[in-house]
Amino acid sequence: MKQPEQHIINSLLEKHSLGILTPEERVLLENWYADFPQQGEVWVDATEKTAMKDALKAEIFDTIATVQVHAIKPPVRRIWWQAAAVIAALAVISLLYSRREPVYEVVTAAAGKGIVRLQLPDQSEMWLEPGTVVRYPKDFGKRNRELELKDGMAFFSVEEQTEHPFIVKMPGGVQAKVLGTGFTVKKYAQSADVMVMVSSGAVQVTDSSGVLGICKSGQQILYRLTDHTATRSEEIVEDWRNGNLSIRDASFLEIARILENRYGLQLTFNPANVASYRFTLRINKQDTAADVLEMLKDISGLTYTLSGNKVIIQ
Repeated sequence: MKQPEQHIINSLLEKHSLGILTPEERVLLENWYADFPQQGEVWVDATEKTAMKDALKAEIFDTIATVQVHAIKPPVRRIWWQAAAVIAALAVISLLYSRREPVYEVVTAAAGKGIVRLQLPDQSEMWLEPGTVVRYPKDFGKRNRELELKDGMAFFSVEEQTEHPFIVKMPGGVQAKVLGTGFTVKKYAQSADVMVMVSSGAVQVTDSSGVLGICKSGQQILYRLTDHTATRSEEIVEDWRNGNLSIRDASFLEIARILENRYGLQLTFNPANVASYRFTLRINKQDTAADVLEMLKDISGLTYTLSGNKVIIQ
């Protein structure tokens, strides 16, 4: 698409700095901005950012002062356009800075290495099931406390901060929002279900359509991404951090994921042969991989061959 001429962009930038852009003009400016090179940082560091803003501010006032001193009748229009040009430069720099992607910290709990416990920058704590991936901005806790569960299961013990709610974002637009509590969120890549399980306090669960419900201690919400439905239930929420894991109505793909990440196994199987199976079982802390494979055999009749860390399901 042909880009607007520079004088049009200058005018839009001036209107942006004054906050008087129409919706149509904003779209035009947004499209122009989208063609800016995306590589590289706008500022090297906070010091450079401050120095640049100070310099632009000084330039504005120096321009105005110079014109007023050397003119008997200050040419107001000239003052305005000179100052506006500098303000427009500041506006585009501010626009670029505000659009810069945040820098993220990505945490992955390695397969076969046990549950990972970490402290977040706001002093909240999280426990990650093996194979779980989360990410959060490196300035987490300064402006907000938003964290993403990309895959897996995590428990959060949240430090209360009334001014900054703690928000966990999950695939499908589902969010869990709290002020201070303990809760588990689960979303496996192999499943279309999102689970929020509350151990203490209260958690507000939402999706793109609005609030799905508020869960209190001992309650959980199961959200199905396939039809965007939420079901709340009340039952004892097991603390899986001690190594015991209860599994309910899980597909074989979910079970395979747990085996691979909990025990560091490599499973080989034909997805079509196991697509119809659903499993409800409990894995105790002391159970070995062979113990779990025997349970699966007893439940489904599936046979297996275990050699080292390689498993073939037949």
